[in-house]
Amino acid sequence: ALAAGLDLEMPPNLGVSDAALVTAVRAGQLDEPVLDAAVARVLHLVEQATRPAGPVSPLDPDAHHALARDAAAQCAVLLKNEDGILPLRPAAGTTIAVVGEFARTPRFQGAGSSQVNPTRVEVPLDEIRAQVPDGVEVAFAAGFGTGTSQDEQLAAEAVTLATRADTVVAFLGLPAAEESEGFDRTHMDLPANQTALLARLAAANVNLVVVLANGSAVRLSDWTGHAKAVLECWLSGQAAGGAAADLLLGAANPCGRLAETLPLHLEDSPSYLNFPGEAGHVRYGEGIFVGYRGYDAVAREVSYPFGHGLSYTSFGYHDLSATVTGRADRGDLAITVSCRVVNSGDRRGKEVIQLYVGDPESAVARPRRELKAFTKADLEPGAAVAAGFTLTARDLSYWSPAARDWVLEGGEFEIAVGASSRDIRLSTTVSVASAARPVTLDGAATLQEWLADPAGSVLLRQAIGTGPDGRPAGILGNEELLTIIGNFPINRLAAFPGLGVSQATVNELIAQAGDQRPES
Repeated sequence: ALAAGLDLEMPPNLGVSDAALVTAVRAGQLDEPVLDAAVARVLHLVEQATRPAGPVSPLDPDAHHALARDAAAQCAVLLKNEDGILPLRPAAGTTIAVVGEFARTPRFQGAGSSQVNPTRVEVPLDEIRAQVPDGVEVAFAAGFGTGTSQDEQLAAEAVTLATRADTVVAFLGLPAAEESEGFDRTHMDLPANQTALLARLAAANVNLVVVLANGSAVRLSDWTGHAKAVLECWLSGQAAGGAAADLLLGAANPCGRLAETLPLHLEDSPSYLNFPGEAGHVRYGEGIFVGYRGYDAVAREVSYPFGHGLSYTSFGYHDLSATVTGRADRGDLAITVSCRVVNSGDRRGKEVIQLYVGDPESAVARPRRELKAFTKADLEPGAAVAAGFTLTARDLSYWSPAARDWVLEGGEFEIAVGASSRDIRLSTTVSVASAARPVTLDGAATLQEWLADPAGSVLLRQAIGTGPDGRPAGILGNEELLTIIGNFPINRLAAFPGLGVSQATVNELIAQAGDQRPES
């Protein structure tokens, strides 16, 4: 670990790790300069940390809290808003039923070592009451508890309240015991007492809004049909309560986007068959197809896709253009992408414009499309902005373990912009030229790769002989057979009788190909 760059072990394994380092240096297994460099970096950190501080600006907790409230509002994701039920527009004489213990006792941060001491904590119920117009009743019912002994009584009280309310706002989420450091969740569901309550609330009042507080993704497919709106607020800090009230009542406009896919079922996850593994080993079998890349690769239906998020206004996308300049081999390849985005609604809002790239024809497995850039536009009603992006060769490339480098495969690429990974508004294609990376002609190279390589093809024909058509003579001149064995590594051909290829022939081919390689 030290040789790989780790300077500090926490917690320190005193008497063990330090002794192991001394032993490794003395045995010649660890170069002493490596240890010296790590010590120097730690001492530099100590020096910086103990250096007398300069003038410190006075703490302004009110300004910090205002920033936390704005950040919480911008990070919340409006997943669903049927019939435009949000923002709420309560009038004097109406009743809002606020249901759920999280509205009175908010969960705003993680458990374990992520806990911090807030300067203050805003309570959603209090913040809603402070913002509604005079004459609007905001009534509360806990609805559920942490155990099961009082669930029925609490649920019955909440249903009774819902029947007389104009709108029900249910604050649901994951308690700290459901998600924390040190263990993995075994499911993605909300607690059963919450989802059971939700069905009863929906039966009592169709105007049902759900506000979620959770630190990681939850499954919505078994209950989202009961709610007209779902506002995902995550664990958004000490000002989460005020931010939720701002969003519910329209003082703020939602603009957050999902940074992960919300699946219909846990079993739909690309990692489901591999995680959590066994015998202390986890195989990352999904490879590059993690998250939305995996769901898109198999066209799997999801509850809400990566990048999704609604607004109280609407946005139009127009005039996509993509211009290629420079060349990959010169290192100055650039693709300039632009589109015009218009706020076509009736209120100010922010749109997250997302740029995706896809390589429809690739020699390797690649995602259907990948997010490469995004920007946020703040627009008044009727206003427009020209959103611009610049892509480089790296954005079009894939990592090749064989080449130990990023590889740009020339050809056509899809350039797409939209409001989520599955809400693509505009797309176009560009053609990018790139020199083909030469295949290493060794024993692992396939027969097709040898035939496709100019030098390798000549060597192969010389070794085996050629027929009148210029292809390898004998049985290798059989097109049907070439289709079958063309993807075999050449060092396996000698194992097949009747092909006219011996192990000595293969060894000589590999040696000759190596002699022709340019020196690196």
